[in-house]
Amino acid sequence: MRKDPPVTVKTEPPDEVQDGSYDAKTIGEHEKVPLVIMPYGERYSILRQLEQMKPTVIILYNTDIATLRHIEIYKACHSELFLQIFSLMYRESTEESRYLTALKNETDAFESLFKEKATLLIPRRYETDREEVPRLELSTRDGGGQQADLDERPKVIVDMREFNSELPTVLYTKGYDVVAVTLEVGDYVLSPGIAVERKALDDLTQSLQSGRVFKQSEQGELTRHCREVRALLCALLRATPRLKLIWSLSPANSAEYFAELKLNRPEPDAEQAMSLKGDETTKPIEEDQTGSPDKRRKPNAILLRHMSQHLPGMARGDVQSMMLSQKVRSLRDLFTMPIEQLHTAVGSHADKLHVFANFDFSASD
Repeated sequence: MRKDPPVTVKTEPPDEVQDGSYDAKTIGEHEKVPLVIMPYGERYSILRQLEQMKPTVIILYNTDIATLRHIEIYKACHSELFLQIFSLMYRESTEESRYLTALKNETDAFESLFKEKATLLIPRRYETDREEVPRLELSTRDGGGQQADLDERPKVIVDMREFNSELPTVLYTKGYDVVAVTLEVGDYVLSPGIAVERKALDDLTQSLQSGRVFKQSEQGELTRHCREVRALLCALLRATPRLKLIWSLSPANSAEYFAELKLNRPEPDAEQAMSLKGDETTKPIEEDQTGSPDKRRKPNAILLRHMSQHLPGMARGDVQSMMLSQKVRSLRDLFTMPIEQLHTAVGSHADKLHVFANFDFSASD
């Protein structure tokens, strides 16, 4: 006849509360206690039943490590309640071996986590060291004795929207003082004569195809047949002789270019950089004699393109402002206007337009 192995009853002594007011009783001392049988492994069901029933005795017939941890969490959240936990298990059985293996795997997992966290720990110290900015040493014979104070760091004026990129941080670590303002013309101002418009490759391609970069450079116009990026870029450089193009591989490379461009140049003025405004694309709303506001007017795109290409000395923005104004209504008014009124209408370009309109083709060289 087969003899079953003995049953081992494991008990955990109850945790004592601070005031020691609970009344510890064994299972046999309880009278008329409801018995609730639940399957193990159902996490949310176990937690819900523990919160509703608030048991004082729990007997684990099939000891499961996950269920035991849920009970421990419940006991930690309700330390004022008295709770006894019993575990029924055959000695040297597969249930005991499975339970001990789960405990060992849990311990190994925590040890592995602690080791991995120690090796992957990122220091919380921030690198705030700044490099010395490059300076151009001049001989005293060439006026080097009148250099600015070397203790004052050179500064770069940066548009507020550019702080989403890495370049302002790289400039700061390179030793430059970064002045954050809101710019309408350019993204970085290195000196009174140098402003940089930073564009990624995708942004540059879209700007060339839409013609927005031509407006930003104040000259040039998108032609009908220029669809390739290289052709558009060449058209932009040809239409804007003063525009220089620099290809940068990384923010660190851009910071090195900025350092070379700033050598032996005066510091930029933030107030002057903020005062530069872009050209208006539409005419402001004006009220007529009846008191009703007019609709916003836009210049004819074809006429704007041709006139900006052929009128001497006038850029796209100048032609656009002239077409939106009420002072010049046609080319006839423009070419027959006296020089005084022409100065009022187009400003500094009046002399070139006056010579162009009154040029005598029959005159010899």
